[in-house]
Amino acid sequence: MPKKIAPEFYFIGNYPILDFVNTKIAVNGQPLDLLHDFEALLDWQVKANLLTEVEQNLRKAVWTGSEEETGIVEAARLLRDHLFNLIQPGSVNETSTEASLQFVNGLLQEQIIRTTLVAEGSAYSRKSRMLFRKPLDLLTPIAASAVDFLTTYDLKLVKKCENPACVLRFYDNSKNGTRRWCSPKTCGNRMKVAAYLERQKQQQTKES
Repeated sequence: MPKKIAPEFYFIGNYPILDFVNTKIAVNGQPLDLLHDFEALLDWQVKANLLTEVEQNLRKAVWTGSEEETGIVEAARLLRDHLFNLIQPGSVNETSTEASLQFVNGLLQEQIIRTTLVAEGSAYSRKSRMLFRKPLDLLTPIAASAVDFLTTYDLKLVKKCENPACVLRFYDNSKNGTRRWCSPKTCGNRMKVAAYLERQKQQQTKES
């Protein structure tokens, strides 16, 4: 697997929606969910620049131990499943796609953005932030990021790492669209070594 960014998330997808999908990985052939609790969800959002550390600490203080805490983690995992469906056009049926769209749009419908005008020297700038009134609102930045990605980028360039044991996805923005691995230093090297050993084995078989 590619080099980890502490504590355990992988940021190799080139876009937040893919990095979010990549919070469900495989280790030794077994699925492993990196969104194991509410704190992990908040931690991922901070590392993905979808939540500030100030908001993270505030949400921890307000919602940790609440009745909604477990529900938000389950909803985040469900959102991840729906986004996985949407980044693979044609791989799921029309009913599943519609269900995924409804789930994402349901989150966006609750979105509230506060915009303020800020003076910066002799110029002005706009600053916007999402308001979180309830735990489920924490998922709106992820949904909004998904809208930006799905409506802007070519889904044909969303690829799975070619290591059969790896499930990570990435957006191939390489110059010639030739990226094959989640990371050339990990999965890339492993597959090259495996191919080399296989060639050696075949050569030895021919010579024997």
